[in-house]
Amino acid sequence: MATGLLIPGGDAGDSPRTEGHATRQGGRSRRALLRAAMLGLLALPAPDARAAVPPPPTRRPPAPARLGGPPGGAPVGAPAADPFGDGPVKLFEPETWGYHLSFPGTWIARTPKPYTVVLSGPEGSDAFFATVTLQNRRAPDDLTPEQAAERVLAAHREDLRARYPSLRVIRETIFRPPPGAADGGRDDLPRGRQLVVDWVSGEGASMRHWAVARPRPRAAVVHLWAFTAERGLFDAHLPTARAILDQWSLRRG
Repeated sequence: MATGLLIPGGDAGDSPRTEGHATRQGGRSRRALLRAAMLGLLALPAPDARAAVPPPPTRRPPAPARLGGPPGGAPVGAPAADPFGDGPVKLFEPETWGYHLSFPGTWIARTPKPYTVVLSGPEGSDAFFATVTLQNRRAPDDLTPEQAAERVLAAHREDLRARYPSLRVIRETIFRPPPGAADGGRDDLPRGRQLVVDWVSGEGASMRHWAVARPRPRAAVVHLWAFTAERGLFDAHLPTARAILDQWSLRRG
Protein backbone atom coordinates (compact mmCIF):
# COMPACT_ATOMS: atom_id res chain seq x y z
CA MET A 1 0.00 0.00 0.00
CA ALA A 2 1.39 3.41 -0.97
CA THR A 3 2.08 5.66 2.00
CA GLY A 4 2.90 8.82 0.06
CA LEU A 5 6.45 8.91 1.42
CA LEU A 6 8.92 9.80 -1.30
CA ILE A 7 11.78 7.48 -2.18
CA PRO A 8 14.76 9.32 -3.73
CA GLY A 9 14.97 8.85 -7.48
CA GLY A 10 17.98 9.00 -9.82
CA ASP A 11 18.26 12.18 -11.86
CA ALA A 12 16.52 15.37 -10.81
CA GLY A 13 14.10 14.88 -13.68
CA ASP A 14 12.89 11.50 -12.46
CA SER A 15 9.32 11.33 -11.26
CA PRO A 16 9.06 10.66 -7.52
CA ARG A 17 8.35 7.05 -6.46
CA THR A 18 6.25 6.10 -3.47
CA GLU A 19 7.30 3.59 -0.84
CA GLY A 20 4.53 1.24 -2.00
CA HIS A 21 5.86 1.28 -5.57
CA ALA A 22 9.36 0.50 -4.29
CA THR A 23 8.02 -2.36 -2.19
CA ARG A 24 6.30 -3.91 -5.20
CA GLN A 25 9.42 -3.47 -7.30
CA GLY A 26 11.52 -4.96 -4.49
CA GLY A 27 9.20 -7.94 -4.24
CA ARG A 28 9.51 -8.67 -7.94
CA SER A 29 13.28 -8.25 -7.81
CA ARG A 30 13.52 -10.57 -4.80
CA ARG A 31 11.47 -13.25 -6.55
CA ALA A 32 13.67 -13.01 -9.66
CA LEU A 33 16.81 -13.23 -7.53
CA LEU A 34 15.51 -16.24 -5.59
CA ARG A 35 14.44 -17.98 -8.80
CA ALA A 36 17.94 -17.55 -10.26
CA ALA A 37 19.53 -18.87 -7.06
CA MET A 38 17.30 -21.95 -6.93
CA LEU A 39 17.78 -22.73 -10.62
CA GLY A 40 21.54 -22.57 -10.02
CA LEU A 41 21.24 -25.06 -7.19
CA LEU A 42 19.20 -27.50 -9.29
CA ALA A 43 21.89 -27.29 -11.99
CA LEU A 44 24.43 -28.96 -9.67
CA PRO A 45 25.72 -32.35 -10.82
CA ALA A 46 23.13 -35.05 -10.20
CA PRO A 47 23.06 -38.79 -10.78
CA ASP A 48 21.72 -40.16 -14.02
CA ALA A 49 19.59 -43.28 -14.20
CA ARG A 50 22.64 -45.52 -14.12
CA ALA A 51 24.15 -43.84 -11.06
CA ALA A 52 20.92 -43.81 -9.06
CA VAL A 53 20.30 -47.49 -8.50
CA PRO A 54 17.05 -47.94 -6.59
CA PRO A 55 16.58 -50.67 -4.02
CA PRO A 56 14.45 -53.63 -5.08
CA PRO A 57 10.73 -53.05 -4.55
CA THR A 58 9.20 -54.55 -1.43
CA ARG A 59 5.71 -54.77 -0.08
CA ARG A 60 4.04 -51.42 0.48
CA PRO A 61 4.83 -50.15 3.98
CA PRO A 62 2.16 -48.80 6.31
CA ALA A 63 1.27 -45.12 6.05
CA PRO A 64 3.74 -42.91 7.92
CA ALA A 65 2.79 -41.53 11.31
CA ARG A 66 1.73 -37.87 11.21
CA LEU A 67 4.65 -36.65 13.25
CA GLY A 68 7.23 -34.02 12.47
CA GLY A 69 9.47 -31.48 14.10
CA PRO A 70 9.57 -27.83 15.13
CA PRO A 71 12.41 -25.51 14.11
CA GLY A 72 13.97 -25.16 17.58
CA GLY A 73 16.96 -23.23 16.20
CA ALA A 74 19.28 -25.93 14.84
CA PRO A 75 17.66 -28.78 12.89
CA VAL A 76 17.45 -31.22 15.79
CA GLY A 77 14.79 -32.04 18.35
CA ALA A 78 11.62 -33.99 19.00
CA PRO A 79 8.85 -34.10 16.37
CA ALA A 80 5.71 -32.05 16.79
CA ALA A 81 2.30 -33.67 17.09
CA ASP A 82 0.71 -32.15 13.97
CA PRO A 83 3.33 -31.05 11.41
CA PHE A 84 1.06 -30.03 8.54
CA GLY A 85 -1.81 -28.52 10.51
CA ASP A 86 -5.38 -29.37 9.55
CA GLY A 87 -4.83 -29.16 5.78
CA PRO A 88 -4.67 -32.01 3.26
CA VAL A 89 -1.56 -34.17 3.00
CA LYS A 90 -0.04 -35.71 -0.13
CA LEU A 91 1.95 -38.96 -0.28
CA PHE A 92 4.95 -39.43 -2.59
CA GLU A 93 5.76 -43.14 -2.94
CA PRO A 94 7.41 -44.17 -6.22
CA GLU A 95 7.42 -47.93 -6.55
CA THR A 96 11.16 -48.52 -6.93
CA TRP A 97 12.80 -45.49 -5.32
CA GLY A 98 13.12 -47.09 -1.90
CA TYR A 99 11.09 -44.70 0.26
CA HIS A 100 7.86 -42.81 0.77
CA LEU A 101 7.12 -39.46 2.36
CA SER A 102 4.25 -37.09 3.13
CA PHE A 103 4.14 -33.37 2.38
CA PRO A 104 1.56 -30.56 2.60
CA GLY A 105 -1.34 -30.84 0.20
CA THR A 106 -0.78 -27.27 -1.02
CA TRP A 107 2.80 -28.08 -2.08
CA ILE A 108 3.79 -29.47 -5.48
CA ALA A 109 6.15 -32.30 -6.47
CA ARG A 110 8.32 -32.23 -9.61
CA THR A 111 10.70 -34.92 -10.91
CA PRO A 112 13.18 -33.00 -13.12
CA LYS A 113 15.81 -35.77 -13.24
CA PRO A 114 15.86 -39.55 -12.79
CA TYR A 115 15.39 -40.56 -9.14
CA THR A 116 15.10 -36.89 -8.13
CA VAL A 117 12.06 -35.15 -6.66
CA VAL A 118 11.71 -31.45 -5.84
CA LEU A 119 9.00 -30.37 -3.39
CA SER A 120 8.00 -26.74 -2.92
CA GLY A 121 5.09 -24.47 -2.21
CA PRO A 122 2.78 -23.49 -5.08
CA GLU A 123 4.16 -21.33 -7.87
CA GLY A 124 3.58 -17.66 -7.20
CA SER A 125 4.14 -18.01 -3.45
CA ASP A 126 7.29 -17.43 -1.40
CA ALA A 127 7.18 -21.11 -0.45
CA PHE A 128 7.86 -21.96 -4.11
CA PHE A 129 11.45 -20.85 -3.42
CA ALA A 130 11.79 -22.98 -0.27
CA THR A 131 12.61 -26.33 -1.82
CA VAL A 132 12.99 -29.82 -0.41
CA THR A 133 14.85 -32.17 -2.77
CA LEU A 134 15.50 -35.90 -2.60
CA GLN A 135 17.94 -37.83 -4.79
CA ASN A 136 19.17 -41.41 -4.93
CA ARG A 137 22.95 -41.46 -5.15
CA ARG A 138 25.07 -44.51 -5.88
CA ALA A 139 26.92 -45.59 -2.76
CA PRO A 140 30.71 -45.86 -3.22
CA ASP A 141 32.00 -49.42 -3.41
CA ASP A 142 33.82 -51.17 -0.57
CA LEU A 143 32.49 -48.88 2.18
CA THR A 144 30.20 -49.49 5.10
CA PRO A 145 26.77 -47.80 4.84
CA GLU A 146 27.85 -45.13 7.35
CA GLN A 147 31.05 -44.45 5.40
CA ALA A 148 29.06 -44.27 2.16
CA ALA A 149 26.73 -41.63 3.65
CA GLU A 150 29.72 -39.60 4.82
CA ARG A 151 31.39 -39.85 1.40
CA VAL A 152 28.22 -38.86 -0.52
CA LEU A 153 27.61 -35.89 1.77
CA ALA A 154 31.24 -34.75 1.44
CA ALA A 155 30.99 -34.91 -2.35
CA HIS A 156 27.77 -32.90 -2.22
CA ARG A 157 29.44 -30.28 -0.02
CA GLU A 158 32.34 -29.94 -2.45
CA ASP A 159 29.97 -29.66 -5.42
CA LEU A 160 28.31 -26.75 -3.63
CA ARG A 161 31.68 -25.20 -2.77
CA ALA A 162 32.80 -25.36 -6.41
CA ARG A 163 29.68 -23.44 -7.45
CA TYR A 164 29.56 -21.09 -4.45
CA PRO A 165 33.08 -20.15 -3.22
CA SER A 166 31.56 -18.23 -0.29
CA LEU A 167 30.16 -21.48 1.17
CA ARG A 168 30.54 -21.75 4.94
CA VAL A 169 29.87 -24.94 6.92
CA ILE A 170 27.74 -24.13 9.98
CA ARG A 171 27.39 -27.62 11.38
CA GLU A 172 28.06 -31.24 10.44
CA THR A 173 27.12 -34.27 12.52
CA ILE A 174 25.51 -37.72 12.47
CA PHE A 175 21.82 -38.15 11.66
CA ARG A 176 19.25 -40.49 13.15
CA PRO A 177 15.47 -40.10 12.82
CA PRO A 178 14.22 -38.80 16.16
CA PRO A 179 11.73 -40.68 18.33
CA GLY A 180 8.23 -40.20 16.95
CA ALA A 181 9.38 -39.74 13.35
CA ALA A 182 8.26 -42.29 10.75
CA ASP A 183 11.59 -44.14 11.05
CA GLY A 184 12.28 -43.24 14.66
CA GLY A 185 13.41 -46.25 16.67
CA ARG A 186 14.09 -48.53 13.70
CA ASP A 187 17.11 -50.67 14.50
CA ASP A 188 17.57 -51.94 10.93
CA LEU A 189 18.80 -48.61 9.59
CA PRO A 190 22.44 -47.46 9.70
CA ARG A 191 23.05 -43.93 10.87
CA GLY A 192 23.33 -41.12 8.36
CA ARG A 193 25.12 -37.80 8.17
CA GLN A 194 23.87 -34.19 8.01
CA LEU A 195 25.23 -30.70 7.53
CA VAL A 196 24.07 -27.08 7.39
CA VAL A 197 25.83 -24.58 5.12
CA ASP A 198 25.42 -20.93 4.10
CA TRP A 199 26.53 -19.11 0.99
CA VAL A 200 25.89 -15.97 -1.02
CA SER A 201 24.77 -16.73 -4.57
CA GLY A 202 26.08 -14.96 -7.66
CA GLU A 203 22.85 -12.96 -7.67
CA GLY A 204 23.51 -11.75 -4.13
CA ALA A 205 21.01 -13.95 -2.28
CA SER A 206 22.03 -15.13 1.19
CA MET A 207 21.17 -18.84 1.15
CA ARG A 208 20.99 -21.62 3.75
CA HIS A 209 21.06 -25.34 2.95
CA TRP A 210 20.40 -28.34 5.22
CA ALA A 211 21.38 -31.71 3.75
CA VAL A 212 20.86 -35.21 5.16
CA ALA A 213 22.45 -38.37 3.68
CA ARG A 214 20.79 -41.65 4.67
CA PRO A 215 22.33 -44.98 3.62
CA ARG A 216 20.52 -48.28 3.23
CA PRO A 217 21.60 -51.44 5.07
CA ARG A 218 22.29 -53.48 1.93
CA ALA A 219 21.39 -51.71 -1.34
CA ALA A 220 24.14 -49.66 -2.98
CA VAL A 221 22.23 -46.39 -2.56
CA VAL A 222 22.48 -43.30 -0.38
CA HIS A 223 19.38 -41.10 -0.24
CA LEU A 224 20.27 -37.39 -0.20
CA TRP A 225 17.60 -35.06 1.25
CA ALA A 226 18.06 -31.29 1.27
CA PHE A 227 16.15 -28.15 2.21
CA THR A 228 17.31 -24.91 0.59
CA ALA A 229 16.04 -21.34 0.77
CA GLU A 230 17.05 -17.73 1.16
CA ARG A 231 17.77 -17.11 4.84
CA GLY A 232 14.47 -15.44 5.69
CA LEU A 233 12.45 -18.08 3.87
CA PHE A 234 14.55 -20.85 5.41
CA ASP A 235 13.55 -19.82 8.91
CA ALA A 236 9.90 -19.33 7.92
CA HIS A 237 9.53 -22.76 6.26
CA LEU A 238 11.87 -24.80 8.46
CA PRO A 239 8.97 -26.34 10.45
CA THR A 240 7.44 -27.68 7.22
CA ALA A 241 10.78 -28.98 5.93
CA ARG A 242 11.47 -30.70 9.25
CA ALA A 243 8.00 -32.27 9.18
CA ILE A 244 8.65 -33.62 5.67
CA LEU A 245 11.96 -35.05 6.87
CA ASP A 246 10.26 -36.73 9.83
CA GLN A 247 7.60 -38.21 7.52
CA TRP A 248 10.25 -39.68 5.20
CA SER A 249 10.45 -43.46 5.63
CA LEU A 250 12.83 -45.89 3.93
CA ARG A 251 11.30 -49.11 2.67
CA ARG A 252 12.53 -52.27 4.31
CA GLY A 253 14.77 -54.51 2.28
